[in-house]
Amino acid sequence: MKFFKHIGPATFITAAFIGPGTVSTCALAGIHHGYSLIWVMIISLIMTLFLQELVTRLAILYQKDLTELVVINFIEKRFFKIGMITLIFLAIVIGNTAYEAGNISGVNIGLQILGYNDFFISLYDTKINYAVLIIAGLAFFILNLRSHKSIEKSLMLLVGILSLSFLILAFVTTQSSIAVIKGIFSPGLFHTDLLLIAALIGTTVVPYNLFLHSALAREKWKNSEGIKSMRIDTAIAVSLGILVSISIIITTANIADSLASVNNLGVALEPVLGKFSSYLMGIGFVSAGLTSAITAPLAAAFVINKLFKLNYSTTSFAFKRLSYAILIIGGVIAAFDFNPVEVIKSAQVANAIILPLIVFMIIWISQNKPDKNKFYRPSLILGIILFLLSVLLSFTSIAKVFEFVT
Repeated sequence: MKFFKHIGPATFITAAFIGPGTVSTCALAGIHHGYSLIWVMIISLIMTLFLQELVTRLAILYQKDLTELVVINFIEKRFFKIGMITLIFLAIVIGNTAYEAGNISGVNIGLQILGYNDFFISLYDTKINYAVLIIAGLAFFILNLRSHKSIEKSLMLLVGILSLSFLILAFVTTQSSIAVIKGIFSPGLFHTDLLLIAALIGTTVVPYNLFLHSALAREKWKNSEGIKSMRIDTAIAVSLGILVSISIIITTANIADSLASVNNLGVALEPVLGKFSSYLMGIGFVSAGLTSAITAPLAAAFVINKLFKLNYSTTSFAFKRLSYAILIIGGVIAAFDFNPVEVIKSAQVANAIILPLIVFMIIWISQNKPDKNKFYRPSLILGIILFLLSVLLSFTSIAKVFEFVT
């Protein structure tokens, strides 16, 4: 019981990056390349652990979250102010609104796999998707819980359901564990699928997670004694998320021959587990979409609150109201069957631009603190490598959006 008292904030991060986008991207990797892109998830694990641990450590040591540190080190300097506020606002607020529509739509895919979506649509002869409205209402209810501890417990339950679903499917569908191990240690790099590799990393290393995690860690741990607990929390939660992603790749690789699209995952798995497989897959998608639908608005609220120095208490209605706006707009886009692709493209551009910038700012902030809190040289080298990788990811994503890469 004492161990679980130190677990919490990183659950939000796992819940955030294991969304419909991650499920779909990992599924595509498994369908088209079998086990040979699992190594990409290992790289994602290293990047995520390094960056999340760093921002949360800074937040605990200085009792200032990432938004506050950016404000102090960059935005309060007149030369950077307007540009920094604009970029962060675009990536965190506009970007999160776009992805919120995708998250809620992802729950909709889960309902289709479970066979319930047609029931909701048939209730009325209208273009409004009432299933989506119910999903948004459930996310609203969880966001409206009294404290973050209550939200943490809800997310831990949903992430547990999600993880169990995919882990079971990966275990049951795998006929040769040796083939999986060979796939991990015989990585493939397909020049025609550089975008897929970028997408696999991009679904895990998400800019708003850095802001969200640092804010939550600062609230939970008030001094350096909490750093050890934070590291345990981060390592367990992020590793679990990556394990789930790898399980999705393994599962879809195992059934690739009978899998036409992500929507028929349940049908493709029926020869293995019968009708039960559709329930596992559907529940997995519902959990993935719902957890991300909760964390995206919450992250945006934290950033807006500190970026514009509103200083709302995180338990106040004023703070919760900031998250409601993201949830409502995303829900409306999904419910009225607007095509979210164009909006998501804009979000990809914003996130692609800001990720290298945020990595650079994190390294800069760390190096400008007292000597005892600076990087050791190996960590600094790793930070620079990750920065260069984020730049590559940025250019690749932008090229995809503007169709410079075919």
